[in-house]
Amino acid sequence: MDVVKEVKLLKYQMSLMKHMINAEEHPFFMFVIDHEFEENQVKAFLNMLGVFSCRIKGEDISTFYQNDQLFSQFNLPLDKLYASEQPTLEELKSVVAKIFYQEFELEYLLCSLKKQCIQMEVCDFLLQRLKIDLK
Repeated sequence: MDVVKEVKLLKYQMSLMKHMINAEEHPFFMFVIDHEFEENQVKAFLNMLGVFSCRIKGEDISTFYQNDQLFSQFNLPLDKLYASEQPTLEELKSVVAKIFYQEFELEYLLCSLKKQCIQMEVCDFLLQRLKIDLK
């Protein structure tokens, strides 16, 4: 099969999968599919949320050092990422822009993660900050 046919087939299969996935149950995965994110982008973002979780709880971050190479692919400043203070909305915006090469509505992104039960405490923390910033 030539490359053009393979690409068309993959696009068709992706379209079928989108119809099979319940967007209400998996809003973040639909977000990933709709924006055509690559696996390493999603891995970096989810690991970054793990780092944020440790920072919020004041827990040890050293288990995430194994992701230095992954984070470095996106030019994430490791000294800031591994800082001991709580994450900020500005930091989240910056990380999102570096990993996904674009900006998104943070509330939508955080709510889609939360609905899918991905790092719910981090999402709640950042959503609270977002509400405070909007006032």
